[in-house]
Amino acid sequence: MATYYRGDYADAIKALTPFAEEGDRHAQYLIGYMHERGQGIPQDYAEAANWYAKAAELGHPFAQNNLGVLYKHGRGVEKDPVAAYKWFGLAAEGYQAAEFGHRERALSNQETVAVQMTGEQLTAAKKQIKDHRASEPGWPEYRPPNIR
Repeated sequence: MATYYRGDYADAIKALTPFAEEGDRHAQYLIGYMHERGQGIPQDYAEAANWYAKAAELGHPFAQNNLGVLYKHGRGVEKDPVAAYKWFGLAAEGYQAAEFGHRERALSNQETVAVQMTGEQLTAAKKQIKDHRASEPGWPEYRPPNIR
């Protein structure tokens, strides 16, 4: 993580990949972020979506929000307002109080998508959120230190 926060993205992706492949959700998120932004590797929205999805399924709120953005705009994935709404909602629930602004941004993103959805789509998205919550085993919270 220190290599990432220093801006040494090429080394960071090499160092983070084994952890991400073993299921570390923060490493998965950072690799997705590097793919989305083209940090140390060519920009690749599909690969970003792949890594964000892994971290999102493990309850990483930043990955959930960013995956929602990709679904909202159809970047690297097919445009899907139901999936976007779901991930924005789960992200908003997952942010900690100290992450002020992030929760509000996720809710704002969710509202933006909601106004473009049909009643059936909203019902489906809310059911997906409920089902996801019911199947989540309650991941322990892990936030790496802010290393610069």
